[in-house]
Amino acid sequence: MKVTIAGTGIVNWGQLLTSQYNQLFAAYLGASAFELGLLNGVAGAISSIASVPLGWVTEMYSVKRVMLAGYACTALATVIFALAWDWWILIPAFVFGSRLVRIMPLADIIFISAAEPEQRASVMSLSRVVWGMLNVFAPVTAALIVARFGGINARGIRPLYYLQLVMTMVVFLFMARMLEPLPSGARQSGEEVSSRWGGLLQDYRDFFRGEKWLKRWVALRVVRQFGMNLALPLVPLWLVDVKGATPQVLGLMGTAGVIMALLLQVPAMRLSDRIGRKKVFFMLRPVAFLGTFLMILAPSPEYLVLVGVLGAVALGSASGGGIGGVSSTPFVTMFWEAVPREKRGRWFGIEGVMNISTIPASVLGGFLWQQGYMMEVLLIPILLELLVAMPILVTVPETLVRSDG
Repeated sequence: MKVTIAGTGIVNWGQLLTSQYNQLFAAYLGASAFELGLLNGVAGAISSIASVPLGWVTEMYSVKRVMLAGYACTALATVIFALAWDWWILIPAFVFGSRLVRIMPLADIIFISAAEPEQRASVMSLSRVVWGMLNVFAPVTAALIVARFGGINARGIRPLYYLQLVMTMVVFLFMARMLEPLPSGARQSGEEVSSRWGGLLQDYRDFFRGEKWLKRWVALRVVRQFGMNLALPLVPLWLVDVKGATPQVLGLMGTAGVIMALLLQVPAMRLSDRIGRKKVFFMLRPVAFLGTFLMILAPSPEYLVLVGVLGAVALGSASGGGIGGVSSTPFVTMFWEAVPREKRGRWFGIEGVMNISTIPASVLGGFLWQQGYMMEVLLIPILLELLVAMPILVTVPETLVRSDG
């Protein structure tokens, strides 16, 4: 767990340097709003296809091997970003980036599998606090680098990718040496695994047996993913092109969000371990809705710093979460607790398949944006959460009492 927190934290720091600028970088290389949505959709589609075998391999071998593959993919994507001269070259970068092999869910599998049920949310919050402490200065550092090399344009953003590449390579070597494999099942030998490839689909068919609530969890995640990815690729354009955010404002916005999330993670998750994950989620999530309204209505760029404090739907990691973003930790804890330990590799695979919803969401978002429906794109995720996702969540049982035994 210590090695996972350290390695993932450093990679997250590198990704936070560039997360606010990836969409802007593609735009300054010539991508339209529709093409930005298409980039996001293609990446989501390939991630969904890859998640099924990746989830299965996670159970057959170990989380460690899949994590190392994820770091290698991230390094490859960063090289492509650093060298790209036109937006279409970024297609494989968006594919091989953090979404092909999703490091955060793999880290969460380690935390959930290693901790006792009544300590899981606290362990999850501890990881977020450590990462938050590392991330406090990442947005400001990125802003200073961008400003130093020419401002918010392709030339000013490009140096961020060179720095991210170095950090990712260092973490790959560190994790390869220091991370002990987490046993995830009884079928570990290479010969046995090879003989089981033909049973992959049968294993996934067997997955849902005896799991009454998992179909609702699938519906819940698909709805939230659709709403998030409708707006996620376009929020940076709103902040910079519509609201006039400068590198300094983006940096302060991100730092404010990281600090606020850092302050609230531990008390919120301790409360989650006492009264339940769902109650804490419902307490905190509406703050992100308020932050989204402020992001839309902000009369000047300075107000965006307050958006960072509150958090906003589809703001991604740019703000570090803010108050509303802290709600993601009890939600993620519930998600992984919904299945027993021996099924979490396949649950990881199914969770990735849910990303298939990013394809129509991203394309639709880009199309609506180009047609002038910018505010609508930002508001639809809130409506989906209020009218669909939250009512579904009310119907699923609290997972705090679940035992892996």
